[in-house]
Amino acid sequence: MNTTLVAGVLAGVAGLLAFLVVHHVWILPIWFILPIGVVVAAAGGLVAGWAYRELLPHLPARPWTSLVVMVLNWAVLLPAILLAELRRPLFDVSGEEAMLAISVGRAALIFMLELLLTATVSGALAGWLIGRSGRAALATAVAGLVFALGPGHNIPLIGGTPGVGKEMVLMATIIAVSTLVLVEGNAWLLRLERGSSLCDVMEGNPTMNECNATE
Repeated sequence: MNTTLVAGVLAGVAGLLAFLVVHHVWILPIWFILPIGVVVAAAGGLVAGWAYRELLPHLPARPWTSLVVMVLNWAVLLPAILLAELRRPLFDVSGEEAMLAISVGRAALIFMLELLLTATVSGALAGWLIGRSGRAALATAVAGLVFALGPGHNIPLIGGTPGVGKEMVLMATIIAVSTLVLVEGNAWLLRLERGSSLCDVMEGNPTMNECNATE
């Protein structure tokens, strides 16, 4: 099942490229982050591939797999999004430049508790409910943490400000692109690995026993 890890790396890089393109067109170009961004995105994608591998036997067949994974990504970040919108913004954007409205220490604490902790716990809970194993819970907990540090890192910082709309669009783009590359990339790699068997083409993501039974 190393195909899921490879697909995860591809998904991470694809999500980064989608983010940079949208950011370039809608906000401003930040292509200077590409070299280090590729390394970080590939590492994050590797973790996502690990979590996907643990959950895959319990997910519905394609094309529903992508939809479920997208919903799962949003569910992991939802607590942080709600908390960020319910409290006062961390930044005062009434002037020409955004100014931090609280101390740096308090902002760091909010970042760790509201975002990193909630994403990790939500990921672990989702992994346990879907995968029904400690390994699945661990994998999705780590993936939730990495996802929060990556696409979700601005959630507590931009919450309650006019920039929330653009942030949601950027995150939606990253989630959609990376999920489709992960799911479809993994299916494509599996078809190559298994010789494009009828089972792989029709079922999308069956277990090995189901595949053998179908064939």
